[in-house]
This record gives sequence, structure tokens and C-alpha cells, in this order.
Amino acid sequence: MLFLKSKKTIYLKNISKLTYASFFTSAFYYIINQKAIPVISWMNVYGIEEYMEKDLTNFILFLKGLMIPIPINLAILEYFSVKIFGDTRVVTEWLYCVGFVFLFTAPPFLIRKRPFAFFISILISVIFYFSSLKIHIGNPQSYDIFFPLLLLIVIIIFKKIESCQIPKSYHFIFFGILISMLEFMRPFALLFLIPLLVFFIILLKRKKSISIFALFAILPILLLNLPYHIHLYKNHNQLTMTNHSGYNIQRAWPQVMPNRSLEELNAKPTRPGRWPNINTMEHRDNSNYLLSRIFLHIKKHPADSIIHGIKNISNFLFYQYELLNLKPEGCIKILFYIFRFLSYVYLFYQFFLLFKNSIKLVIFNTDALVLILIFLQVILFSLTESGETMRFTIGILPFFALLPKFKFKKSK
Repeated sequence: MLFLKSKKTIYLKNISKLTYASFFTSAFYYIINQKAIPVISWMNVYGIEEYMEKDLTNFILFLKGLMIPIPINLAILEYFSVKIFGDTRVVTEWLYCVGFVFLFTAPPFLIRKRPFAFFISILISVIFYFSSLKIHIGNPQSYDIFFPLLLLIVIIIFKKIESCQIPKSYHFIFFGILISMLEFMRPFALLFLIPLLVFFIILLKRKKSISIFALFAILPILLLNLPYHIHLYKNHNQLTMTNHSGYNIQRAWPQVMPNRSLEELNAKPTRPGRWPNINTMEHRDNSNYLLSRIFLHIKKHPADSIIHGIKNISNFLFYQYELLNLKPEGCIKILFYIFRFLSYVYLFYQFFLLFKNSIKLVIFNTDALVLILIFLQVILFSLTESGETMRFTIGILPFFALLPKFKFKKSK
């Protein structure tokens, strides 16, 4: 009996390895001609002409004047790509394709030593990868891939720290650089730094010897991100890298309508053929006004707001939605909706177990962190956006392939 079980395990291992190799190869084959949109082209306010025409000094001045949510780290990479190669291929082709593939192929590889889990993880990744390829054609923003990719790499570093008795100095250095780049990527990234830093501190306390290199983890934030946010507040009167959040959130709360005109007189396009220039204080003020209206509505109508919030979450999790009339079709469409449904049911089942067994008994490891990060993204995206939720789903789905679950201490 033991021999037969061992033979089945070996057979499953070999099948999984072959399937994974086929998935990895085909993943690159099907994405090779797919490209992302340059981040400088967000809302068609600016374009690659800004890269081509500006020298480094003027480009830095251009970045200092940005109020719209263009990730400056990606913009800098695109700038040098244009200066060296004549286009943005380094970010929008090379890094985008490699990052997309790594985002979906890395999770199964991380649990490859557990044969059955490895096979299930590959199955989840295959379905979500090929459906995500179809979804992202509609509006291929590179930061949709790079943001969850950085989160995933942070998780990998945490797993390394967890598994070794004495963490290496480069673990802390990489972690500091990654969370710094992560925070530059999206306006809401600050919310993700809280659980990441809390878990980092917990990991350090668990280790008998804490290296002085742990201080390097916060140096990039102190030297790069903090001065950037001080600059935003001092020069643009905004705390985060966006003057547009009110418009995004209002789409998730359509019942909240402005009671004054939002017409912007200073929105003349930066060049012929471009959309209105929203990189202005006027647009920031309108955005803040919409935010204040939404918060006021929630304050005045708490019961209705809770019901609406639950509906938004339900729509995000379980309903069919599309972006620019593009969505998975055929067999992959059916599998996508089935596996997406099962994944979110699994997520809420895990949190049911969390509250059933008492939060005090949970072992706060990387699996727990992954579940918290997934849950945080679900709540954030469902309550703050309505028109492009399909895109944001792409950044959540790969984490399910890690098959995370809460572990609990034995109650006394």
C-alpha cells in the first residue's frame, strides 16, 4: 500500500514538472507580441514626446510638476529606454512580458515540494494567466503587473527570512528597495506598507540575532519616498501621487453627485490631439471636492452606504464584467469564472476560520500575510473603482496559486 502511494506521488511529481515546463514555455510564447502602454500616456495628458524632447534636467523638472498618478520610477525607466533605444521597449515590452510571466509562474514554483499542491497551483495559474492575457489587452497598463509583482517578490523575501535562522543582510536591503519602489508605483500603495512593515517587525523579533542591516530596510523610504511626499505636499498640496482619486472613487459611488459645476477652465490639452490637461490644481480641487461629498454621504447615510459597499464587493467578486468589450471567451471564460468564484469562496472561508478559532491563536506567517494582502486588495478595489475592476483583478489572482491558509496554535 505504501509502495503504491509512493509510486502515485512520483507519477504526480513527474506530470506536474512536465505541465509546469509546458506552461512556462507557452506563457512566453503567447505574450511575446503583447505590449503595455507607456505610463507617461496616462489619460493621454502627456506622451513619449516628453521623453524625446527633454534633456535630463528638464525631465526632472517635468517630474516635479506632476500631480497626476504617473509612477515616477517607471517614468524614469521609460525615459532612459527612449534615450537609449528610441522607444519605451525596456518597460513596455521586455519588463512587462517577463513580469507578467513571472507573476503567474512563480507561485507554483514556490510550492513545488508539495506534489498535490504543486499540481493544483499550476492549474490555477494556467487558467488565470491565459484569461488575464485576454483581459489586459483592453487597457495594458504596466503598473497593473509591476505592483503585484513587487508584492510577490516581497513575499518571497519574507519566506527566505522565515526559513533561515539568521537573515542575510541582502534580505533587508532588497526588502527596503522593493517597498520603496512599490510605494512609488500606485497612490494607494501606502496602505500596503502597513501590513508589510508590521510583518517585517514580527519576523525580526522572532530571530535571535537581528542584524544592524535591518536598518537598511527603511533607508530607501526615508531617503526617497519621504522627501517625495514632502515635495508633493509643499508644492502641490497633496499627500499622495494623485489629484484624480475623487473621480475614481465616485464611479464606485454613483449615487453621490456633485452639486456644483466641475468644469475646468485650465484644461487645455498639452498638445493637439491629446485629452484635456488634468495635471492642474483645479482638477485636484475638484477631486478633493468629490471625495468630501462621498465621505459626507457615508456619514449621513451609514446604513445605505454599508449596503452599497457590500453590493460593490459582491459585484467585484462574483459578477461578470468586462473592459472595453474584451473578456475571456470559450472554455477559458467558463474556467475563469469558476476558478475565480472558488478562489474568493476559499478566501472568505479562511477568514471565517480565523474568527472561529480566535485571532489570538493565529500564527502570523507569510501565508497569513498573503491572505491579508488579498483581502485588502479586494476591499480597496471594490469600494474605490467601478469601471475598470477587471484590470485590478489580474493583480489579485496570482496570489491564490500560493494556496495560502491560516495556521493556528493549539488552544490550551
